[in-house]
Formats: sequence, structure tokens, C-alpha cells
Amino acid sequence: MLLGLLPPYSILLTCSAAVGLGLSAWMVSEQKKRTIDTGLGILLMSIIGARIGYILINLSYFRNDLSLIPQFWLGGLTWPGALTGAGLAFLGIYLIWKKPIADLADNFLPLLGSVVVVIWLTGWGAGIGYGPRTEAWFGIPVRDIFGIVENRWPLPIIGAILSAGWIAAIILLPLKRWNIKPGFRAILGTTGIILINGVISLFRVNPAPQLWGIRGETWFTLALLVISIGLYLSRRKKTNNEKTTS
Repeated sequence: MLLGLLPPYSILLTCSAAVGLGLSAWMVSEQKKRTIDTGLGILLMSIIGARIGYILINLSYFRNDLSLIPQFWLGGLTWPGALTGAGLAFLGIYLIWKKPIADLADNFLPLLGSVVVVIWLTGWGAGIGYGPRTEAWFGIPVRDIFGIVENRWPLPIIGAILSAGWIAAIILLPLKRWNIKPGFRAILGTTGIILINGVISLFRVNPAPQLWGIRGETWFTLALLVISIGLYLSRRKKTNNEKTTS
């Protein structure tokens, strides 16, 4: 009875978060309860960031009805906002608990993957981020912002499959055998998600704010990519310094 009252978006998001948290807790050998508690905090900040990002992109729409702003369960999240919120959560956890942020980030890759996949799939149902029309065999029915259902490029399915596959590959790669330090797995996973979403955003045709002819989310992708590369280079320099001193 209760499930019938909840929007499908909310149910899918909750299930994906539960799966991601469970896998993250399974990856650690101890302090599983703390891992789940930490994951809940990261998830909360991710949702807040994703919602704020969506509101900023569609500010003119929400100005007409401010009561819609907190109703994230009806749909309306952005993956750049989710990553930004998660990053702020990691920083806050590090400042409070003084735990190694590299190990922490590696452990929560399953949570990142599950949430990103659901954002893609629910965006398909909500008619957000759709691609060009097509009559080819690979077209999928998508409802646009005007409520019209037409066959379009399967951007949401491509985004979900590539994101899930990339995160799974990074988690399963034997990086320890290659003497890869903690943190690189999280950086590689996050950078891949940014690139996947950034490339797919170039093919979207749904109305969105633009700057110099380029979609706002694409600019956001470039900014996040620069940050990820900076983190990678910083981590690599630190690793090389450790090898030199030893």
C-alpha cells in the first residue's frame, strides 16, 4: 500500500542507495557500521548538491512555485551537483574524523556507481536529458518536456550502462597487485564518470542554459575534469616523493 503512494523515482533512488551502501560496507574489513553511517551522510550531501544544481539550472521555473524546490522525490537531480555534494561531504568527514580520505573515497565507489545509474534511468522516465529524434532500430521512446513521446537516441541507457561498467571495472581491477596507492581507484572511477557524462551531454537536445553556445553542464564537466586531473597529479607527486624518501 505504501509503495503505491511513493513515486517510482523515490523507490529506485532508495533501492540504489541501499545496494551501494551494502557493497561499500562489504568492501571494508572492519567498522562496517561507521561505513554505512558515513555513506548516509555522503548520500545526503549528494542529493542536496544534485538538487541545488538542478534548481540553479532551472531557476526561472522554480521561481514560479518555491514549494517545488525541496520535492526532490518527484525528480530533478543533476550528476555534477551530486559529485560536488559528495566531494564536500568527503572533505567534511576528513576535517572532522581525520580519516585518510583516499581509503574512504575508494570504499564508496559502489555508492557512486549505483546513484549515477539511477539518475540516468530515472531521467529517462522524467524526460530529462534526451537526445535527437531517430527512426533507427536503436531508438527508444522518450517523453520530452512538452509531453510528446518520440523515438530518440538511447542516451540514458548508454549513460547507465557505461557508468555501471566503468565503476565495476575499476572496483574489480587488481590495482593492489600493480602497487597502486589508495585514492587512485576513486580518482579513476570519478574521472571516468565525468568523461562519460560529459561526452553524452554533447548529444543532448533538451533545452538548457548555454554559455558561448555550450551547455552549462558541459562547462561543469570541464571544471570537474580539471579538478580530477589536479587530484591525480597531486596524488602521483606525493607517491613519487614517498618512493624517493624511502
